[in-house]
Amino acid sequence: MEVDALTILLTIAIAAVLAFVKLSKSEPDIHPLLLDQQATVAPLRGEGESAIHRAKSVPAGSSLVKVPLERIRTLHDVWQNGLAANSTGRCLMYMLQNQFSYVGESYEHVDKRIGGFGTGFIAETKLKPRTETPVGIYAPYSQESFIAQQAFYRYGFVAVPIHDLRSSELLIEIVNQTKMKAIVVAQKALPLLLQSLKDCSSIKTIFVAAIYVSEEQKRIAAQHGARILKFAEVEYSGSSEALDAVKPEPSDIAMINYNTKSTSLSKGVVLTHANLVAAMTGFTGSLPGAKKFTSKDRLLSHFTNGDVIGTWMTSAMVMAGGSIVFPSGLMKNVLHDCQATTPTIFASTPIILEKIHEALDTTYGAGSSFKKAYASKLALLDAGRVTTTSLWDFIGLGEVRSRLGGKVHLVVTTNPTKPETLKYIRAAMGIHVMATYGRTETSGIVTSRNMFDYSNDAHLGAPVGCNEIKLLDDPEQRYTSGDQPSPRGEILVRGPNVMKGYYKKPNATATSIDSDGWFHTGEWGSLNANGTLELLGKKKKVKSEKAPSSPVHEEFKE
Repeated sequence: MEVDALTILLTIAIAAVLAFVKLSKSEPDIHPLLLDQQATVAPLRGEGESAIHRAKSVPAGSSLVKVPLERIRTLHDVWQNGLAANSTGRCLMYMLQNQFSYVGESYEHVDKRIGGFGTGFIAETKLKPRTETPVGIYAPYSQESFIAQQAFYRYGFVAVPIHDLRSSELLIEIVNQTKMKAIVVAQKALPLLLQSLKDCSSIKTIFVAAIYVSEEQKRIAAQHGARILKFAEVEYSGSSEALDAVKPEPSDIAMINYNTKSTSLSKGVVLTHANLVAAMTGFTGSLPGAKKFTSKDRLLSHFTNGDVIGTWMTSAMVMAGGSIVFPSGLMKNVLHDCQATTPTIFASTPIILEKIHEALDTTYGAGSSFKKAYASKLALLDAGRVTTTSLWDFIGLGEVRSRLGGKVHLVVTTNPTKPETLKYIRAAMGIHVMATYGRTETSGIVTSRNMFDYSNDAHLGAPVGCNEIKLLDDPEQRYTSGDQPSPRGEILVRGPNVMKGYYKKPNATATSIDSDGWFHTGEWGSLNANGTLELLGKKKKVKSEKAPSSPVHEEFKE
């Protein structure tokens, strides 16, 4: 049977219309009713308190989540799980020094490096494993800081991350408070450390992540009773006969975390392996099934080893056997880093996300095709849908999405991020966003905003599965649990992610964590009818104690 040209054209036209309808369908990604109640609310509440709120997956009377699997109870177990899941797969990606190209290393190779550095570290320092000895990491987020941190987890030392590279005063205070005998330092931070050594008498061994160390630098260190060793040489020296792991227990201290962005030293937050594994578990448990991390995922994160969120984000990726990108460290290179490494998960601070939005809007925002495509995608977003398969994604938005490498399907950030930026990421780029709220004292997480909640409401999301929250009346502020339409008060948090305490400050610990295990955040909040938390302000000056989340780190400035 012959088919004339008109029939063919009609068939093509009908197919195009059907495709347009299918690709531009506006059914929401989640039923709206599921967003109307995002938490489990206890039926009873104490006097002067709101009801206790939990994740919907953890009803009242059940245990809060602590571990992802029974065999994964420490950060060392997290590494072992990733190694077993993807031993020959890519683990780390980092830039070659003075070259703008990335190289990758497998889990097997990185495992040998961890054992090699840990063994060399023990041989050079003569420090005994699993004695909870504090060791400094005064380096940006890099392959060396990652290797060092994993080695400390493997052999039972305590990581003390320091990511401020400007203030000798803060460095001296942290060193003297922890009495650390050894420190891993970046090349650019070495001069400041050497200037501070006269006031840091406990430091005896300095491991420098550098190709070159001058004789003058070695001489200055020796004047103050310290040795300088190259990180790579120590790693190599221990790699031939690496020591067996000295496995930590969940209750062992993994990290003492300081927020060194403030102008004065904050309290050292003592976090155990159990705390950090619980935080990681709480976060991964809030991911929908289709968005769970796998060995095919790749994380590019701007949260450094000094940010607790950086620790559990990296741990979540390692546990799945995925790969980790260490970015170049310059704000102007953020988009190039993404294009060179094609991450699937992009974790960054609100400020960096807002700068990306500004840069892309400047480049593409004036184009008529972009304006039409973006308006149509905003309409889909208002209807509850984030997608990369509408016709508009192919017509006007493909290049915009490619600027983050083209494969990112999830952005993880902290609160608050500008609504305009969140809209842009979801609509123009077709990427889901999860925003979290946390404190250093809660291992960097308390709540997480539902991935499918695209509203402009200023809430912080509902509790994650590792902790529960409630509000305590504050008569001075006139915030009470009986306030309408929402209870208000000081935010209290309890769960296995809550810190062990403040380092060598028992009185401060007792003031912050009450006899029932509730951590008093010093921040006001309200609990919305749908179970989400909204932040109202600070009850007292806690800026120096708050989890480092929003500010742009020194290494990510221009």
